[in-house]
Amino acid sequence: MTEQNRNVTVMGIEFTNTTLEGFMESTVRPCLDHGDKCFIVTANPEIVIATRDHPDFKETVQSADHVLPDGIGIINAAKMMGTPLQERVSGIDTMCAMLAYAEEKGYSAYFLGAKEEANRKAVERTERRFPKLKVAGRHHGYADLDEDALVESIANTEPDIIFVALGMMKQEQWIRDHMDRFDKGIFMGVGGSFDVLSGEAKRAPDIWIRFQLEWLYRLIKQPKRITRVMKVAQFMMLHTPIISSIMRLFGYSKTRQRRKG
Repeated sequence: MTEQNRNVTVMGIEFTNTTLEGFMESTVRPCLDHGDKCFIVTANPEIVIATRDHPDFKETVQSADHVLPDGIGIINAAKMMGTPLQERVSGIDTMCAMLAYAEEKGYSAYFLGAKEEANRKAVERTERRFPKLKVAGRHHGYADLDEDALVESIANTEPDIIFVALGMMKQEQWIRDHMDRFDKGIFMGVGGSFDVLSGEAKRAPDIWIRFQLEWLYRLIKQPKRITRVMKVAQFMMLHTPIISSIMRLFGYSKTRQRRKG
């Protein structure tokens, strides 16, 4: 197994300090091979800011077995703090690595969330990309997902991997609330990844990612994301010493919830 370095804490959230391959080798593959349960959160700056402003959500994220640094802002903040993380481990890359291993070893995956059309297309395209993958089942996110009958029906498929695409906070809370109904499985909130799998959304080209401009690419493609980009900007400024000192004068803090109004 690849040994992981000591975890890194950013704004009260403990990140697993690893690489994608290291995480697959040390955690994902053994968990699947042994039929264990594991709760994974892929956290970007927006999620970390949300944990500051929503104590219940912070508790949910802290309850996860692993929090992966999904966002170059997390990587840069950790570096500024003098506790660098090995690399960004994105949710979509982790998801695809899991699917490849599941196909190779005969494990199954359940796809929960997103709109019906996006969910269906995501599963269809995934099956074309991984033709030997066992799809335990799928269900869109526009239903009462806390209904006992629905949760039981999902658990009865005995999936090895459960991808939950309900959006930040809601997907992590669903996992925390219902994970105990399952006998096994890796549970991971995947946000808008079904849209990427379905072809409805495009990832930034590699060169944009390499130059840490994926956020700008997404903003150009989806101008309505401006409020989310501002959360990322706030996160980065809180980790820039001089700017952080100025922001504290206006009531911004890494740990204290921002007052509304």
